[in-house]
Amino acid sequence: MDDRLLTIEEVAEYLQVSPKTVYRMIQRREIPCYKVANQWRFKWSAIQDWMENENFRPPEQTKAAKRKAS
Repeated sequence: MDDRLLTIEEVAEYLQVSPKTVYRMIQRREIPCYKVANQWRFKWSAIQDWMENENFRPPEQTKAAKRKAS
């Protein structure tokens, strides 16, 4: 398992969102993260697991689910 640590910027780039969005996700406790010396870090393996979990849905699926719920 790869346990390298990623920064906010690296996670944002990987998820193709802005760092500000990652900060919002941290505030809402939507993404697994750790605080190290007052800086947020993300385990690569935890991000991979999180993406495979039901909590992560590609934007197309989220939009389609919203239409069905309406």
